[in-house]
Amino acid sequence: MIEPACAIPAALREHAAFAPYREHLDDLERHMDVSFSSSPAVRERIEVRAVVAEGEVPRFVPPPARALGAIEFERRVVEQNELVVRPDNLHDLMNALVWLTFPRTKRAISEAHVALGVTADGKTRPRRRDVLTLFDEAGIILLSQRDDLKRLHEAHEWRALFVDHRQDFVCDVRPILFGHGSLEQLGSNPHRGLTVKALWLPFSPETALHEIDHWLAAQIVAGVYLAATERRLPLPLLGIPGWSNQNQDLHCYDDAEVFRPLRVARMRAQ
Repeated sequence: MIEPACAIPAALREHAAFAPYREHLDDLERHMDVSFSSSPAVRERIEVRAVVAEGEVPRFVPPPARALGAIEFERRVVEQNELVVRPDNLHDLMNALVWLTFPRTKRAISEAHVALGVTADGKTRPRRRDVLTLFDEAGIILLSQRDDLKRLHEAHEWRALFVDHRQDFVCDVRPILFGHGSLEQLGSNPHRGLTVKALWLPFSPETALHEIDHWLAAQIVAGVYLAATERRLPLPLLGIPGWSNQNQDLHCYDDAEVFRPLRVARMRAQ
């Protein structure tokens, strides 16, 4: 029996960024136990119940003898409904947890990868695949109906966003760390400069996650979000109130190596 929760560092499980995923730890352990069971009869019986209960979550399977390439990994999800999860691998466990929480959005990302494939020369990736991968690995969702706060973020007005409007951010913005790679880093290599790609969604912070999952997946399928032309909006995790003890000292926002000003060329383009 595999006990994935035991492989998740305590510091990560207790971190505010992990909050959306705690309720799925039991699901994760059950899926891992079922998927890696040596008994096909037991696996089939329990997997049927899991599919009925959890919709689009793929079966978790151990890695094949030959490592899969990136597009092969996505094809296995789309064509075989199987997600490769390496045992005792924090990166893969975080990916599995995000799948359990946002199954439709994750599937939309995988389907987009497969549909895009490679470029005409067969050697490179279409630009949109890079955008999709970056969000999948290091994306954060910001639920808020405060366009003024979003504009401060877009302008890299860090002190205005996190100091002058600190209470507004706390009350009116709900950050949800979607990227499984960044979740892994919080558990294995947390550092001051850890920065993610932010996606502001026009919803109340109280909106249920399954509603966000439905809506965002549809937007990705339609090409509205995570499009090839999408601008990357960086967000240092150090800045989010309540996510780091370091930002209780408001002078931390003066660190221009972490909270970088908007580049002049980008300002002119706006």
